[in-house]
Amino acid sequence: MGDNAEQTPLLAKAVVVTMSKFRLPVPEDEEPEDWDLEDEDPPGRSSWRDLRFAPALGRRVAARLSPLVAPETTHLLDLDSESLNARMAEVLAAIKGGDRMVVHMLSHGFLDRRRETDLMIAATDTPDPGHDDAPEMSFAVRTFLSRADREDPRSGHLLLLVDACHGGGALDWTNNIKYTRRKAFVIAACPGDEQAWGGRFSEAVCEVLSGVVRGHKDINPSQRFVRLTWFKDELHRTVMELCKKAGAPEQEVISSALEGPSTEFLLNPWFREDPAERYELKSYWDLKHFMAEVHPALDVDHYLSKASGRHNVDPANGVSLFSGRTDQLVKVADWLSDGAEHGTLCVVTGSPGVGKSALLGAVVCCTQTQLARVMRGTLVQQIPPRARPEQRPLVAAVHARQMTLADTMDSIGAQLDLEQPIEGWSSQQLVNAVASLPDEPLIVVDGLDEATDSVQITVELLLPLAEQVFPDGPRRRACQLLVGVRPHWDQLPQLAATVFGGSQLLVDLDAADRRQLQQDLEMYVERLLYETDPYSSERELRIRIPRTVAERVVGSSHGGEFLKAQMAVRSLAQAAPLTEDAVDAAVAEMPMTFASLLEGQLTDERTHPWARRVMTALAFGKGSGMPAHLLPQVAAALPPACDAPGREDVDAVLTGMSFYLRQDVDPSYGTTLYRLFHQELVDHLRASARELPDPHALRDTGDAS
Repeated sequence: MGDNAEQTPLLAKAVVVTMSKFRLPVPEDEEPEDWDLEDEDPPGRSSWRDLRFAPALGRRVAARLSPLVAPETTHLLDLDSESLNARMAEVLAAIKGGDRMVVHMLSHGFLDRRRETDLMIAATDTPDPGHDDAPEMSFAVRTFLSRADREDPRSGHLLLLVDACHGGGALDWTNNIKYTRRKAFVIAACPGDEQAWGGRFSEAVCEVLSGVVRGHKDINPSQRFVRLTWFKDELHRTVMELCKKAGAPEQEVISSALEGPSTEFLLNPWFREDPAERYELKSYWDLKHFMAEVHPALDVDHYLSKASGRHNVDPANGVSLFSGRTDQLVKVADWLSDGAEHGTLCVVTGSPGVGKSALLGAVVCCTQTQLARVMRGTLVQQIPPRARPEQRPLVAAVHARQMTLADTMDSIGAQLDLEQPIEGWSSQQLVNAVASLPDEPLIVVDGLDEATDSVQITVELLLPLAEQVFPDGPRRRACQLLVGVRPHWDQLPQLAATVFGGSQLLVDLDAADRRQLQQDLEMYVERLLYETDPYSSERELRIRIPRTVAERVVGSSHGGEFLKAQMAVRSLAQAAPLTEDAVDAAVAEMPMTFASLLEGQLTDERTHPWARRVMTALAFGKGSGMPAHLLPQVAAALPPACDAPGREDVDAVLTGMSFYLRQDVDPSYGTTLYRLFHQELVDHLRASARELPDPHALRDTGDAS
């Protein structure tokens, strides 16, 4: 990691500006009692309607912001134009001094009739918008933004939240600012030509920020700060819901471009520091944080769960279930220690579920310095010393599923602490940068055949890296490449030609001895049972079941043996308790496809009523998966349509069915994405999605099938 990762983040300061009472100043030569209140426009009457809800709402916004920014959010209430501009000048000075500022403004707004793209925020003494003095007696947002978004490298950053009519008029200044220069970001309650109603934008800010503080399912724990792109979209969804409940006109939340070199304003309170530093990994999510700090491309579900032999990882448990593949690990470890005989490239291949990712995950956990430190008491110790790869100073590990060439290059470059060119990496630039490193790195790419740009990644990046040699240089090659791929050689003919040309190492897990595979499966199932209630205390069953399951799996399938063994044990756990006599029959009747094992759980009466619809919704997800906030609407829209589930129902399903799920992090929003772990599950659930039961009716009858 670079030095920046070790620095304490600069916390933003927050100011909430709220206007509720609007009165014009009393002329010096008049007294209020002299006014004719029947007059159409008495001197002290403002054309602005008082916002009676604003004081309490402003205090709530300030209270909700406080846990996510620097302490003591400032709330400014009912300022006249002179005071408002003076206080905002103080905010501007703080930004120029390097501070990060979050400013929330709740008031009336209008567009300067001289320049209709200029948003003006009304103070308590601002006259009618048609009055010549109105712009001078209000707060000019464009002027403020233009001064806040200077190119001075010492200046800080601004997040402006505008709850006022014509709020989108504040975006004009930001439209043409280049990515590298962006320092001011704006989220507004409505477009510049529309109205904002009833403080609903501020209500939404309170609701969304409260969810962040409580722990929002969408926000991934690996993210130190809340992504502004997610924040804006969540505000829009919440405002639309509030408008619907109130029977009010819809109100579109809009924003400036929210990507920039630094958009760190709102802390994620559920983020924790790198747990490897204190070696107190109490939960799966601690590991999730740790993995994300190494680099988000290191998918904890992929590398650690595959390496440990579990569908998730619980460091507090202290036991790894990794079993077998010793001969293959010895080959890879020997290649890693020298590599001269078999060249730069090692390809691990085999059918889905045969253990490619487990083997690569074990290598990553042993060689990557931080991971090896975390896992040394569990996984690393359980690998025989002869088969245990040594730690390496430089390791980059990429799970290539759904990744483009650019994604892959960015991930490798970031993990190797290479300085990315301003225009982004080209393949040759990255190859040259890797070759120039003082130490020879290990680059691991798993799931190459599942990448969006699998051919491009192979031809433009991996093969050039493998072919870069330095016969007279400080080292012989640019790097060592360890690649996991299914044997779809017709899709990757260039890789096949290189591998089968004889100069590189090929480890084919499908070619493993079936007798040895059965023994490895027995050991794996026995370890699983030891931790599975109620079998943990049933020694005789723990001896009988592994042999029976291993024979059934090896005899009925070719490919995916370890994964099917894991699912078989899960199925037996749900059917428990079983007697010794019933074990053989239960295993013999056990389905040996992923879809049928899932179906067995979905039809179990103990499974949550919404499980089938939520899992089916995930089957229609694209790319890296679907965020939790979309699942209620998608699940309810499946035929026949029904009322949407509550978020608590969705959360219960995601927890209860986690065995069948994998998680990823959305690179733009920082949210957690959920997907099914195998294409067979996707195909099965899509095919059965024509007529789904109504979970509300199931609850009424008590039938959850």
